[in-house]
Amino acid sequence: MDSLVAFLEQEDPDFIAMQEVTTRGFNLTGDKGANLFEELRERLGMEGVYHGDLKLRDDELSTFGNAVFSKTRILSKNVIILKTFEPVTLEELDGESGPEIRPLISRHLLTAQVNLFGKEIEILSWHGAWTAPPIDTAETLRQSRLVANYLGSLKVPFILGGDLNNTPDSKTVSLISKVADNLMLGSSVVQTTHPKIHKIAPRGYLIDYVFVSPHFRLVSIKVPQVLVSDHLPIVVELAAFL
Repeated sequence: MDSLVAFLEQEDPDFIAMQEVTTRGFNLTGDKGANLFEELRERLGMEGVYHGDLKLRDDELSTFGNAVFSKTRILSKNVIILKTFEPVTLEELDGESGPEIRPLISRHLLTAQVNLFGKEIEILSWHGAWTAPPIDTAETLRQSRLVANYLGSLKVPFILGGDLNNTPDSKTVSLISKVADNLMLGSSVVQTTHPKIHKIAPRGYLIDYVFVSPHFRLVSIKVPQVLVSDHLPIVVELAAFL
C-alpha cells in the first residue's frame, strides 16, 4: 500500500480508474478489517466512489470491486450491473474450484460524473469477466456488449480504464474499440501483466486498457515497471477538446 500511494502521489493524476479494490477479508495483506478504498481516498486526498459486489460468504461486509478517484468533485456515480453471483469463500476462488468459479463472479461497470472545464464527463472503471489464458468466451463477449452499448449511448465525453482480461486482437476488446478510441492500439505497450509476479509470468499479456471518446487526444502513454500490483499501471496524458 505504501508503494502504491507513493507511486500515485508521484504521478499526481487527475483521475484514477482502479480494479480489484478490496475490503476486510478480501485484503491479501495487512489489516483484514480495513477498507482499502477509504484508506486510499484519505491518503491521496482525492474524491472517490467505490462499488464492491463480490462478497464473502462468512462476512458480507467484505467486498471486492472497482473504484474511481478524482481531483475534482464527483457529482454522482452510477453502477451498471454486468453479472451477479452468490457470496464465495477464498478457498473457492483460490483453490481447485477457482477456474470454475472465477468466470461466474459478480462484475460491474462503475461510472463517476465529474465537471471538467465546465463540461460534464464520465470516468469509468471496469473489470472484465475472468478467463485464463485470455480468450473470448460467451461471458466475456456478453459483458463486453453491455459495456459497448452503454458507451455508445453516452452523450458526454468519457474516459474508461479497465482490466479486460483479454488481448487487443480479441473480439471482447474489439467490441469496445468500435465505440471508443483504444489508446493501446498503435502504442509501444506490449504487456500490462507484471513480468515477475503475475500468475501467468513469465508469459506477458496486454490485457489492461484506456479508452476515450473522440473529445480526447493522446499526448503520451507509459507503463512504468513498478511493483505496486500484479499488473503494471497505465499512465496516460490527454488533451481535451470539450
